[in-house]
Amino acid sequence: MELELKPFGVSGLYVKASGRMDLDNAVEFGTKVKETIEDSEGIDELIIDFGEITFISSFGLKVILELHKEMSTHGSMKLRNVPEAILKSFKMVGFDKFLVIE
Repeated sequence: MELELKPFGVSGLYVKASGRMDLDNAVEFGTKVKETIEDSEGIDELIIDFGEITFISSFGLKVILELHKEMSTHGSMKLRNVPEAILKSFKMVGFDKFLVIE
């Protein structure tokens, strides 16, 4: 999995990942995003671009849930360009009820 993290605006973080978000990659993804949020004091908006994610496992779903919980305490999180197959997974587990998906 390739991962790109870029600050935007005054207090935003844009994350773009590509490839599979399976067990091994989801751990790396979650760790890097959480570390960046912690190291960059004041991040209050997280945007994750799913445009190049080809698969998400249940562990990947868990990581997205953890990031949502983290951001809901001091900001917001949005998912963009979510492929139809991954969107179906989000809907199946009810994530579409509370995640902002654009």
